[in-house]
Amino acid sequence: MKSSSPTTRDSIAMRGAGVVQIEQPAKGHRFTLDSILLADFCRVKPKDRVLEPGGGTGVISFLLAKKHPRSLFYPVEVQEDLYALCEANRRANGLDNVISIRRDIRRLNQSIHPGGFDVIVANPPYQKGGTGRSSPDKGRQAARQDLLGRIEFWVDLQMFLKQGGRYNLVFPAARLAELCSLMRSRKLEPKRLRSVHPREDRPASLVLVEAVKNGGTELTILPPLVVHEKDGEYSAEMRDIYAI
Repeated sequence: MKSSSPTTRDSIAMRGAGVVQIEQPAKGHRFTLDSILLADFCRVKPKDRVLEPGGGTGVISFLLAKKHPRSLFYPVEVQEDLYALCEANRRANGLDNVISIRRDIRRLNQSIHPGGFDVIVANPPYQKGGTGRSSPDKGRQAARQDLLGRIEFWVDLQMFLKQGGRYNLVFPAARLAELCSLMRSRKLEPKRLRSVHPREDRPASLVLVEAVKNGGTELTILPPLVVHEKDGEYSAEMRDIYAI
């Protein structure tokens, strides 16, 4: 089924992945820098099975699928228009190692068996429901606020990981303590962490986290990622990530 709303076709490049063509809504749910940073941060091994809950139009799975052609990727999206665009994008990019699924993640266990994935990669809603500004666009609102599942539910998706499986996500730096506490209460041990700073002299706005199911208690804190130079231009690493 083709999306009935106006769309745009955009090209996005990432180091190691080349270029991916993404058709996405002209307004509403569109991929952001968060998705690119998360795809770049996520580690995937050959033959890994990778689950992406709340996959939207599929940009994270597609970038990873181009970078890791010997692995399998399963983006999951419940919204009909976004799922249709995800399927169209999969075909347009010739990504046979991507298998898109239309399913509410709150009922994902009705179609997927627990313990079957090596990696989960997720860009969950940031705002708690009822806080911050609201958006008149339902897709954007669902992406922005946790109306379709609180962060506790997203962390509970660890049930789909194998023992030793890796959960990768991007989240607001201000909520890092909450996230780590939730992860550890659900047998996910944070193992790699990278802070993302708008500029070198600014506090972190985001964190990229990789947690391991039933992993040990050793955490590697990576060097910070600075997005912009003082003049507003992308930093050298950001230009590298974007393959500029």
